[in-house]
Parts: sequence; structure tokens; C-alpha cells
Amino acid sequence: MLYEKRRKSCGNPWTYSLMTLGIRLCLGLGILLVCCAKVATASQPPLDQYLATCADRYSEEHAMIGQRFSSPGYHSQVPSGTWVHPVVPSLDYAVGLLMRGRAEDRERAVAILRKVISLQDTDPQSRTYGIWPWLLEEPLEKMSPPDWNWADFCGARLALVLADHRDALPEDLRDSVRNSLRHAAEAIRKRNVGPSYTNIAIMGGGVCAAAGELLNDVTLLEYGRTRLEKVVAHTAEHGSFNEYNSPTYTIVALVECERILHLVRDEATRAAAESLRQTAWRVIADSFHPGTGQWAGPHARSYSDYVFQKVASYLSEQTGVPIPVHSRAAGDIDSDLPLPWHLPCPEDLRERFRKLPTDPIELRRTFVRGGSEKDSTIGVTWLSSEVCLGSVNRGTFWTQARPVIGYWKTPADPAVVLRVRFLHDGRDFASMGLVADQSGNKCLMALRALSNSGDWHPVLDRPEDGRFEAADFRLRIELVGNGVAVTQLGDRLWSLGAGNYRAVIHALDGRFGDRAVQWAPGRDTDRVFVDAIAYQGPKTSFDFRPPPEVVLVTGLEILRDDEEPSCSPEVEVSDGGGIQVVWQVGQGLHVDVGKL
Repeated sequence: MLYEKRRKSCGNPWTYSLMTLGIRLCLGLGILLVCCAKVATASQPPLDQYLATCADRYSEEHAMIGQRFSSPGYHSQVPSGTWVHPVVPSLDYAVGLLMRGRAEDRERAVAILRKVISLQDTDPQSRTYGIWPWLLEEPLEKMSPPDWNWADFCGARLALVLADHRDALPEDLRDSVRNSLRHAAEAIRKRNVGPSYTNIAIMGGGVCAAAGELLNDVTLLEYGRTRLEKVVAHTAEHGSFNEYNSPTYTIVALVECERILHLVRDEATRAAAESLRQTAWRVIADSFHPGTGQWAGPHARSYSDYVFQKVASYLSEQTGVPIPVHSRAAGDIDSDLPLPWHLPCPEDLRERFRKLPTDPIELRRTFVRGGSEKDSTIGVTWLSSEVCLGSVNRGTFWTQARPVIGYWKTPADPAVVLRVRFLHDGRDFASMGLVADQSGNKCLMALRALSNSGDWHPVLDRPEDGRFEAADFRLRIELVGNGVAVTQLGDRLWSLGAGNYRAVIHALDGRFGDRAVQWAPGRDTDRVFVDAIAYQGPKTSFDFRPPPEVVLVTGLEILRDDEEPSCSPEVEVSDGGGIQVVWQVGQGLHVDVGKL
């Protein structure tokens, strides 16, 4: 009927037929154009995709890109969620524009470089000489405190501009970039961080070496070369990077080694960078858990419990092994500038990303070598086909630290995460540490309060009087993922389970100062936990100088559902009042707690 009405309204039936055909052709062409657009977008080169993302956030007024700020809780006083214009991502955008090289790209890159360079402190007498603020909206004098690493991060990008795109810049801007790079390099040399600060020691050494060649400054080149050689020697002496097994900063160190190899021609500098690149890949390969696609612990510094999207992509590209991104992995505020000079994973390490060499395997790695094994920082990483557990023998609970962390795969979740934390009013607490002893899937740990440390960060928020106001202090052992459950198995015995595995927690009596510790289970959406509540009540001042006496020990083991829990750890007291906790499992685990 509808066809007949339309045909009659058109008069001549041939007219209607032609009209219908025309409409169908137009609709078909429209669909074809949409499909072609989608195909074009999907096949768009990574650099074009990156630049399009940045262009959407570019401010002509400020000549910088904008984003919603996500505060790490230190350095900046700008609230999370504020729309800001950050320095380093804007520099990356300028580099990307120069890489593509269109006339309009160069014009915008020039504007960005002029703006960002104007934000640098160029007064040699200033305390913040050579560095930049994080954000246009927060000058150096308002930061809490300024971040001296920004001489390194910004200097690395300016070196790229000068090395690869010098001829695309107006002469006056070329001189400005040279001067800005010199200020950054001089600030790096003046600060002179030691080789234990792995990623900055490498990055700053590379900036100085590159600046030395680009600016014809032999002194800067020699400084950069020597600094990198010191990192190589220091790493060999200790057995690994002191900034150990960091999913965040091992990648930074690796990419900076690649940048050095791209920028610097000096053979000794290149040899040092290549040595460190190989070391970084070895750290990653040793820690990668194929069963869950996660970076096994322990982690000196990490911004997420799961491997970041961009890290998974980078590892996939350089190893040739598909590495899936977990749905709970933190999204990236900025997509990374795609750099054409990334180097592949060494051939002999690639298979390690596909499967474990043996199942299970246990690694014992020295990260910081002391006068004796007792004084050294040592990590244990146990990996099996579906599960892994890592711990460090001495660590802290500041926000980036993961001193005890594990993962396992379930039918409902590619990776649930098991983590041990100490919380101050719900936030990770830097003035509490632990000692641990691990063998295989079992870990015995004892807490210890720390003096002269901070709250959220070990240094940046350290109270002058050593006192912390708190309404709640607690140790938390948590399991996060789909289908997680907490079950009490007996007196002071709980399990955190998911799929075919469970973490069994053996709790012991404890105290925090003169208060008895209370153990309690809990649940929060996709998170289950067992807490040792050290204090809960009205806000009270706690003096950590000297720190309170803490006796808080627990045993932790990851078991299959059909495995029975081990016997619980036992407390032994010496004649002198010293407390040692012993767990008779495997070859025996023990931790020294202190004195009664």
C-alpha cells in the first residue's frame, strides 16, 4: 500500500522508479563513504592518530595542549580533575608535529616551543634553575615542591628537536632551543643524581651527552658519558637496578637508552646505553608472567597494579608476542608519541614472554647489595603457569611501592591481584615498612614502623615534628577481581579466593604501640580483604620519632582449592626478649620482629 501511494503521488511510475533508484544509490554511497572513513581511520598511521588526538585538545590561546589533571598526591597542589596545560605532553606534541613536517605543523610546533621555553627558569642563581613547572597553571613557586626531574624530561625532548628538526626552526628559535637545552643540562649536572636513581640517572646522563655533542661542549659530553658508565658499574655491582623491577620506570629507563642510541654518536656513551638497555630487558623478561600477562612483583615503584595499556602495547611490538590489556588496567591520560627508533627485544629473551622456562620457577634477585645478605635488598619472585607471587625482604608501603604482590588467572578474570598494604585513613602509608621471607608460594612478613619518613610519599610530605594525625591505621591484605570471595577457615585463619586458587592468611596476635591489633574480614564491590586494625577511633596524634613499637606478623600462601593450608607460624622469644617468628614450611621461613 505504501508503495502504491508513493507511486501515485509521483504521477509517472517511471519517475518514481528512478527516484527510488536515486535514493538507494545515495544511501549506498553514504554507507560506502562511512565505511571508507572507518577503514581510513583504522589504517591511519600511528603518528597521525596521535596528532589528531592532541589537536582536539590544543589551545591556540596558550599554545599548549590541555587535559584533565590527575594528581599523584605530591609536587602539585592543583586538584585532580582540573583542566590544565601540561609541559611535557605539549613538548611531545611539538616533536610529533615536526616529525610529520607539514607547513601548518611546523607553525604550530614553533608556537608550542616558544611557549614552553618561556616557562623554564633560566636564572643561574635561582634554586630552580634549568627546570620547568609541570603545568602552565602552576608556576614553579607554587609547586609543593618543584620537580627537578623536569630538567631531564624536557631536556630529552629538546635534544630531539635540535638533533632531528633543527632546520625546520626559525633561526631565533633555534638559538632559544640551544640555550634552553644548555640550561637543562647544566641543572642536571649541578644536581648530579647518583646511579641508584636509575631512570633519572640514565635520562640525565643521556641529555648531557646529547647536549655535549649538539652544543659542541666536550665537558657536558664527558659528564654524560661518565654518568652512564657509573650506572653500568653500579648495576653490575648490585646485581640489578636499585630502583628495582619497576613496571613504570624500567620502561622509562629502556626508552631513554633507545633515545641515547638515536641521538649520540660517541662510542663509549653508546656502549653504556646498550648495556643498560640489555639489563632493562632482562629485568622485564625475568618478571613477566605469561599466564596473566602481568609484571610479577615485587615492585619498587609502580603507578598501577596492572600493566598499563601503553606498556603492554610497547612490549607486544618489541617482542612480537601478543600481550592483552586487562580491563582494569589504568587508561593513559596521554597517548604516547610514536617514536620510529624503538629497538626490538633481544632475540634470546623473546621466548620468555611466551612461556616460562620451567614450571614453577623461583627467582632470587639482589637489588641493593649491602655489607651482608641481611643488609641487602633482595626480591623473591615465584611464577607458575597460572599464578605468581613476589616479595622483597625489606620494603615500605608508600603509594608507589608493591613490596608483596601476586596474580593469578581464573575462568572469570585473566588476572586477579593480591596485594599487601598498610593504610593511614584509607591511603597508603609511607612510614610503615615490612620485612619478609618467601619460599615458593609462601611468604612470612612482619611490619615495622619507620622514623623520618613521610605519609603518602617517603620524602615530600614528611612532617617536621614526626607526628601523624590518624583516625585509622590498618594492615590490609586484599584480593581484587571478578568472583573474589573471603572465607574464615578457622581461628585467625582466612582465605581470599577466586577461581581455582586462594590466598590463605595466617594471622598472629599483634600490637601497635600499647594497642592490641584486631583482625577482621571485609568486602567492597570487586575487592575482598582481611584487615589487621592497628587503630580505629577519634583522630589522634601518633609520634613516629621515635616510631611506635609494632608487633604484627602474618603468613601468606597461595594454594589451589584442593590443597590444605600449612601449619601456622610460631612465635619464639629469646632469653634477651627478642621475638622471632618461624614458619616450618619448605626449608623454613623466619622474620625478626624486635623485642618485647
